[in-house]
Amino acid sequence: MKPEIQAKEIIEKRVSEEVQKYPLLMKVDEVKEVLEISDDGQIYKMLNKGQVPGGKKIPGLGWRINRDVFFTWLYSGGDSN
Repeated sequence: MKPEIQAKEIIEKRVSEEVQKYPLLMKVDEVKEVLEISDDGQIYKMLNKGQVPGGKKIPGLGWRINRDVFFTWLYSGGDSN
């Protein structure tokens, strides 16, 4: 096996393991943890502007972010524009 293919498989496995640590519907604090954001105002501003894909405000529950949509966006560069 070529080293490039082996490296790609290792990276994909690690990414998959990281993603599986989180629930399918993530809470704001979990997204803040992944993005390393400490400011509540900043993450809520991003969610309200649609800058974090997969986010939906659910009455009575607050924001929930689809894990798979979020991590796909994050690992593809994190550009919401």
